[in-house]
Parts: sequence; C-alpha cells; structure tokens
Amino acid sequence: MDRALGLATRHVLAAQWPDGSWSSLPGPRITETALCTLALARSPYPGADRAAGRGRAWLAGGAVPQDHHPVAHAVEAALLSLALGTGGPIDVSHPSFADRALSARARLIQAIALHAGRATRGGTRPAALRALLASTLAAPGRLKRWTRVELWAAHALVEAVHGNRPAARRAARVIAAEQSPAGDFFANPVTTALAALALQAAAPDTAAARAAARHLITSQHPDGTWRFATSDVWDTTLTVRTFRGAAAFDRQGLPAAVAFLVEAQNPDGGWPYRSGVESDNDTTAAALIALGGASGVPGTTVGAGLRHLAGQQTPDGLWRTWQSAGDPPVDDVIAHVVTALDRHRGRHRTRSAAARRWLAERLRTRGRWHAGWYRGLPYATAEVLPAVDGAAPEAGHPAARALAETRNPDGGWPVEAGGPSAPAATGLALAALERGGLLAADYWAEGLAYLLETQRADGTWPGVPLMYGPRPLLTHFPTHTHAFAADGLFAGKRRLAEGG
Repeated sequence: MDRALGLATRHVLAAQWPDGSWSSLPGPRITETALCTLALARSPYPGADRAAGRGRAWLAGGAVPQDHHPVAHAVEAALLSLALGTGGPIDVSHPSFADRALSARARLIQAIALHAGRATRGGTRPAALRALLASTLAAPGRLKRWTRVELWAAHALVEAVHGNRPAARRAARVIAAEQSPAGDFFANPVTTALAALALQAAAPDTAAARAAARHLITSQHPDGTWRFATSDVWDTTLTVRTFRGAAAFDRQGLPAAVAFLVEAQNPDGGWPYRSGVESDNDTTAAALIALGGASGVPGTTVGAGLRHLAGQQTPDGLWRTWQSAGDPPVDDVIAHVVTALDRHRGRHRTRSAAARRWLAERLRTRGRWHAGWYRGLPYATAEVLPAVDGAAPEAGHPAARALAETRNPDGGWPVEAGGPSAPAATGLALAALERGGLLAADYWAEGLAYLLETQRADGTWPGVPLMYGPRPLLTHFPTHTHAFAADGLFAGKRRLAEGG
C-alpha cells in the first residue's frame, strides 16, 4: 500500500504545472472532432481543408458513438454522419430529447443539419425551429455565456439558410463580441466550432471568422482530433482533496496548489471550473472544501466564497450548478455545497437543513443518489455521504451497503452495476464505504487488491470516460481517474492503520 501510494504521489507531484495547478488532456471523442471538422470543411482559410481531412480520417478510422445514454448516442451518431457525409436522415426522434435539459442538443443538431442540407427525422420542423430560436433569444433569461453563443450560432445558421442575411449577420456580430483574442470562445472547442460554423455561414469575410478558423487549425492534435476543454481549477480541487495529508504532497505540492486556488477565485467570490470563465457552485464548493484548514489561505478568500454560495441559494434552500435559468439542482452539487458549509462552520449563517432533507428524500424516493456531473453509483455515493446528517449506523449507511453489493468478482467496482470494473469507480467505492461506515474487512481486501494490481508502473491507472460535459456526453480526464483511484488507496491505508 505504501509503495503504491508513493508511486501515485510522485506522479501527481511530477504532473503539477508551474502555476501550482493540475490539468490533463481529455480523451478523444466524436463530438469535438466532428464539429471542428464541419466548421473547417467549407472554410477558405489556408490549411482548413487539410485539417478537416485529418479530422475525417480519424472519424472514419473506427470512431464509435457513445452508448451509455440515448441522447449521447444520437448526438454523436448525427455528428459523425454530418462530418463524413454518410447515412440517411439525421435522427433526433428519441423521446429523451424532450427533456428540458437536453432539448437544446436537438435544436443544435437540427440547425447544423439544416445548414448542411441534410434531412432530419423527428424534432422540430424548420419553420418552427426558426421561430423557437428567435423567441428564445428574445427572452433568454440568464444563460451561461457559452450557451448564449451556441444559441446565437444556431440562430445564425438557420437564418442564413432561410436567406435572411441581415439577421444572420446581426447574430454573427453578437457571437464575435464574445471571441477571445486567440480566436476561441471560452477555450471550449464545442462552442468555438459552433461559432466558427456560424461565422463562416453568416459573415465569412470578417476577421472573427478568420480568427476562429485559424484557432481550430492550430488547436488540432497530431492524431487529427480536437479535445474537450481542460479544467485546471476543478482538477486542482480534486487533487488537493485526495492527496492532502500525504507528507510529500503537503510539503512539495500543497503550498503552490493553495496559492493557485486563491488566485483563481473570481471577483464575485466564486470559482470557475477552469481559469477565466464564470463561477459555478460545484467548483466553488469544491474549492472551499479543498482550502478548508489549509495554511496560506486569506480569510477574505474563504469569506468571499461563502458569501457567494449564500447569494446563490435558491428560495427553496437549494443550489443550482450554474448561474443560469432553468439549471436544475443535482445531488452531487447540493452535497458539495453542504459539505463546504460544514467545513467552514462558524464563518457563515447559511442554512443547509432544507438541502439535507432534499438529499435524504432523493435517496428515499429514488433508491440511490444520482450525480449530475459524473456517471455512476460510486461517485454519487462517495460525494453525497459526507453531507448526510449524523453518524452512520453500526452496520453502515444503507447507500454504502447497496454500493458494496455491486462489486464484481475481480474485486473491483463498475461504474454502473453489471459493467466492467474500473479503477476510478473502485477507488470511489472504497472512499464511499469509509464515509458510510462500512468497515468490515471482507468489503475492502479485494477492492484494494484490485487497485494495486491495476496500477501502472508510473503510478497511474487506466481510465474510462466518467465526467459529463456537455451533458449527457462523457469525457475521460486522466487527472480525475488518478485522484479517484488514489482516494480509495488512501481510505484503505486509514483502515489498515485502524487495524481493519
């Protein structure tokens, strides 16, 4: 155990960036590569055609749509078909697209299909789609800045198809106003590709269109792919939460990490998932958890963070993830906020009783917790349990017992029951058992052995896509896998130290 944790800690110290943060390149998937390929396919910018060809080569070389959720599969199948120019009508007919949180995905796919001259199956008729986009933009409510750009991009594409050049160019001007000096939009390749597609359709002769194309060309990876946005602030909170307490980490990595998190705080008191974007309640709570009790944290930093969370509380005593209209509360975010408030008890007056009752009711009515930002029972259970009132029963919390029963014969835990074991899921499951008071040795030995056996020589573990973004699509971040797997080993070490 000590050797494995030593390897894991050495790796994480070697991977720390000079600014004190951690982040890693996400794994490739169809979504970004197909969208960027589409955006460059018709661009006259030098090098665009070659970059699009490399993207098509990767997509045609065996890329498979994600299949964990029907909307994820439909979105990636549609984008793959659009980028390669294959298949029949673009299918957006699945009933899951009717979900309020997912209906925007269907609108985007339909707008791109309409721009590409492809028929669709299901969804909204073109005239109704045009009217829907216009009415939404007339009264959008509060939206994330990148969501607003994506909405204007869909509007620009549809208006251009209908020949309304003035409306399309107006939309292009709104989009261009959000562009960074580097040509991207919020360092998000999904938003950047959609903006580039719209700018090329509505205002191809502008500096904004050229800058977007240039950014896409220069950000393509050697394998022909584009990757989802990195998340330095979120990754740093995960790493600190896992490795804090390990002597080498506390000595060599923690001071710079704390300084980075303090510096990453936004003027509104919250923290963004990545530097330079707007605050969200999940990262704000995670940062406050990570900074709790650490030296070198100004009291003003914590105070501003707590005031931000207080200001974000909804009238029913809950919290959304984003500062945007219609964003629903989700189990993991609520739990992180409650845990952050507990960590800084005595420094605020924000009440969390309603949030705790909400979490208890979710477990009672649904039989388990469901995370909004990571797939799987292990993450949801591990992250919600610290927010539960009172000590665990002697036999362990029911949620921890239910999770224990999903362990596979190889000793590891799957992301969801019946699936293959994964190191990240196993580490999270062991952390959940500890937090849920399930301490009997027979639950632990095989899981710890699985983590020891699957660890690579460099101290890392193989990973699978776990994080949602944009929902319901999944992304694999090596930093997340490392933190989650190591968390299980640290829990095991504590159990051994207690004689378990």
